[in-house]
Amino acid sequence: MERILDSQMRPMPSNRPVPKQDFVNHYLVKWKGFSYLHCYWVPEHEFEKAYKSISGLETMVNQFHSTMESLGNNAYDFVAIPPEWVNVDRIVSCREEDGQRKYLVKFKGLSYDECYWESESDISTFQNEIRRFVDVNFGQRRGVYVDHERNHENFKQIITSLTPEFITGTLHPYHLEGLNFLRSAWSNRTHVVFADEMGLGTSVQSIAFLASLFEENVAPFLIVAPLSTLRNWERGFATWAPHMNVVVYVGTSQARTVITQHEFYLPRGHVNGVRGETMQDRIKFDVILTSYEIIDVDTAVLKPIKWKCMIVDEGNRLKNENPKLFYSLKRYTCEHHVLLTGRPLQVVNPEQQAEHLSALEKRKRNRKQIVEKEAEPTAGEAARQANKKTRGPYRRTHRNPEPRPLIEGQGKSLRVLGFRRSERRTFLDTLMRYGVGRCDWKKFVFPLAWKTYDEINDYGVFFLKHIIKHTQDSNPPTFSDMVPKEGLTRDKVLTRITVMMLLEEKVKLIENHPRKAVFPDRIIGRYAPLRKEKDWNKEHDKLLLRAVSKHGFGKWIDIVSDKEFELEQVICKALKVPVENLIRIDPFQKDPRRQLADYLRKRFEILEIAMSDECAENDCHSGRRSERPLQDIAIAHIRMSVSAM
Repeated sequence: MERILDSQMRPMPSNRPVPKQDFVNHYLVKWKGFSYLHCYWVPEHEFEKAYKSISGLETMVNQFHSTMESLGNNAYDFVAIPPEWVNVDRIVSCREEDGQRKYLVKFKGLSYDECYWESESDISTFQNEIRRFVDVNFGQRRGVYVDHERNHENFKQIITSLTPEFITGTLHPYHLEGLNFLRSAWSNRTHVVFADEMGLGTSVQSIAFLASLFEENVAPFLIVAPLSTLRNWERGFATWAPHMNVVVYVGTSQARTVITQHEFYLPRGHVNGVRGETMQDRIKFDVILTSYEIIDVDTAVLKPIKWKCMIVDEGNRLKNENPKLFYSLKRYTCEHHVLLTGRPLQVVNPEQQAEHLSALEKRKRNRKQIVEKEAEPTAGEAARQANKKTRGPYRRTHRNPEPRPLIEGQGKSLRVLGFRRSERRTFLDTLMRYGVGRCDWKKFVFPLAWKTYDEINDYGVFFLKHIIKHTQDSNPPTFSDMVPKEGLTRDKVLTRITVMMLLEEKVKLIENHPRKAVFPDRIIGRYAPLRKEKDWNKEHDKLLLRAVSKHGFGKWIDIVSDKEFELEQVICKALKVPVENLIRIDPFQKDPRRQLADYLRKRFEILEIAMSDECAENDCHSGRRSERPLQDIAIAHIRMSVSAM
C-alpha cells in the first residue's frame, strides 16, 4: 500500500435473504506500483486486523485523519483522485508480458516519474493515444530529418488570406504575416528577434513556423521558456500542430531519465533506409520544450543533439536577468535562433538583442543582418568598434541598463519592476518581519539574494510610495496603475512598520541605558503584566525586545532556540514545563517548543500594546491629535525617507 486517499461510509455486501445495507467506514487505497486506475475501497475493519502485522499502518491512518481535519471547511472541495489522473496523456513504451501487450503510460497531470505499466485491456478506451504511439515508434510518420538548403531564391511566401494545410485551425492575416517574416529570415540564414505586444500570438506564429519547417522534413527543434509557460506551449502545439511529436522535458532527475530512455531515441534498426545510423538519425521527437533551469542542468543530454532551430521565449531576459542561461545556450549546436519577447519594439533594445544573437551563433556574422531592415551602425556601435584596439581582450564594456517596465507578463507570470509574484511575496514577508528601518534594505538582501541591491531599492521605494497613498482596503485588488496589492492590508503594513520602528528605539534605549526601565511608570501602571510576574521580569522583556530585533517579528521558535538570550529555561520555569520535555522523540509529534513560542508571542503582544499606547500618548502631548497615530507615523517616516533618497 502506498497511501490512503479518502475515507467514506459505504455499504457492506450482505448474504441475507432480505438485503439490509450496513454502512461502515471504508478507506480508498493507492497501491504501490499501480496507477490510480486500480485504487479501491477497503473496509476499516481490514485495517484494524492488519495493524499488528504491518508496521506503520496505524500511523499512516492517523496521519490521514490529521490531514483531513486540517482541511477544515475546504474538505468539501477535496477531490481524492482528480479526473485527469486516470486519463492517458502519452504512451511512452510497450512490452510483451505473459503473451499480453503492456504499455508504459503517462497520465495527465502526473509527471514521468509516475508512469505505470498497464495492460491493453485497462486502457482500451484510449485508442487515439495507442495509435499515436504506434505511429511515432513503428509507422512512417516521417522520414529521416534532412539538411535543408536555405536560400532566398527558393523562398515561397504563404498567402496571407489562406491558412496553410499543415496548421490545424485558422490563422489571422497578421499571424500569416509573422509566419512569412520568420520563414524569410530562415531562408536568408538570419537570426531574428520576434517582438510583439502580449496576447497577439507570438507563440502561435512560432508554432506555425516550426510546423512549416517540419512539413519540409526539417527538425528537431528546441524551445526554451519559463517553467510556468511550458504547458501553454504544449497546449499550443496540440491545438495548431497536433501531428508533431512534442516532449516536455522537465521534472525531477528520475522523471527526466524516463524521458531520455523512452522519448528521445528510436531503437537501432528502426529507421528505414539508413545504414550506419547515428543517434541523430534515431531521434524520435520533433520538438523539445524545456525550462531555463533544465537547459543548464542537463547539458550532457541536450548538447549532443544538432538542433535546426532554437526558440527562446522571453529572450529579453537573456543577459540582464539570466546570464547563466545565456552562456549555457552558447554551448549548443543550432542552425537558427529566434528570440521571442512580449515587449513592444520601442522598448526592446535591438542593438543589445543583436549582440545576444551574434554571441549565440558560433560563426561570425554581420550584426546588421539581424534586424529586419539593414541599417548603418549606430554612433554607439561605431564608437565601440573604434575603441576595440584600445582596450584589453578581456575587458568588459559597462552599459547603462535599460529602464525596467512597470508591469510585464500577465497572470501568474506578471512581474512588477522585474519582481515575480513569489519575489513580491518574499519582499512583503520580510517587511512584515523587520519593518523598513531606515530604508537601507539591509534585512532584504539575504531573502532576495538573487536580486541586486539596486533592484531591491527600486522596488522598495516603489512599494512604499504605493502604500502611503490613501487607498482603502475595500478597494479592488490592484492599485490605480493596475499593480496588484498582493492581498496586503494597508493599515496592518503601516502599523507593523511603526511597531518595528518603536522596537528599534527601545533596543537603542536598552543598549545606551541598560539600567533604565523600558517603559515609563505611567505606562507600567496601566498594564499589570509589565509590573512583575513570578518568573518573568523587566530584564526578560529587554531580552525579548532585542531577540525580536535580531530575528524579526513572528520567529518565536528561533528566539526560543537562540542561546544568546537563554529564554528557553526562563519560559519553562514560568510555564512549569520540565526542560526534558522539549526533546522531540517522535518525528510526528508536535514540536514541544510551540508552547514556549506561544508564550513569547503573547508576551510580545503586551509589549506591542504598551509601545503603541506610549506612542499615542506622546503624539497627543506634542499637540498632534490623530485617530490613527501608528499609521500616520509610518506615513511620515516613509515620506521623509523616500524624499531623502
